[in-house]
Amino acid sequence: MENREQFSDSKSAGGQKQILYCFSGTGNSLRTAMKIAEEIGGAEVVSVRCAPEGVSAGNAAVIGFICPVYEWDMPGAMKNFVKKLHINPNAYIFMIATYIAIHGRCFETMESLLAEKGAHLRYGYALRCVASQCTAYPPFPPEKLMIPLMEKRIQKISRDILERKNRAYPHMSAITRRLYPKLMTPYMEVEHEYDKGFYTDERCVGCATCARVCPTRNIVMEDNRPVWNHRCHGCMACVAYCPAKAIQFKTPQAYERLGTVISKRLCLPEKRKRYHNPFIRAADLMKDRLWIKGGK
Repeated sequence: MENREQFSDSKSAGGQKQILYCFSGTGNSLRTAMKIAEEIGGAEVVSVRCAPEGVSAGNAAVIGFICPVYEWDMPGAMKNFVKKLHINPNAYIFMIATYIAIHGRCFETMESLLAEKGAHLRYGYALRCVASQCTAYPPFPPEKLMIPLMEKRIQKISRDILERKNRAYPHMSAITRRLYPKLMTPYMEVEHEYDKGFYTDERCVGCATCARVCPTRNIVMEDNRPVWNHRCHGCMACVAYCPAKAIQFKTPQAYERLGTVISKRLCLPEKRKRYHNPFIRAADLMKDRLWIKGGK
């Protein structure tokens, strides 16, 4: 993308403030946010690493939320961010959730948080992308098929947002709603244990890329090695963007005790592809705030 810039106080081409808040690990959501920002005439793209008090949308005309689906819901970091965020309730507000199979209740969660502020979603879209949970399975569908399709859908979404279209957000299916407590709640209860599975091998050079791309600021460097601090959502940013492929993973004891099919399969074989979106660089994820210019 040619229109990446460091954050500035500029507004969109139309003179109205447009701000998009993003949680992204392997880049699918950040690519979506950056492309939408470009297509709608320019916008701020803000990582939810930022303190909500410092990136208010109180005077914004367009507000977007873009994030992946984790455990059939929004990432906890996005939830906590939105709870504290000041927004303009009269703005055009949209949400894009990047996912592969089940979007779950993520849109309903967002709508509930917005309703507490007197606001509502005007547009919601579940955007299929390449699955990137490489500690559980290889990336799928094939990138050669999914990336062009994803790009085409982002173009459609961008046109809709530019035209301020309304689109009812997808709801959780009745079957998924019934299954959620049994299938997802056990994982949420041990999520803080997930990052105990990460470690580095002899290839680690202490470059700190992992710490700088982490969307929850969960990683710090000690003695030139990364240390995970149990605020992990399993986004795979550290694994996918490690230039030396030095970050490894073994199933944490808490997940072994779950005894589920997925928890038993957690591992990171040496030859497994560590996917990240091909349009997103580590340097993009390292920036807390970006100004994306409109146009080509």
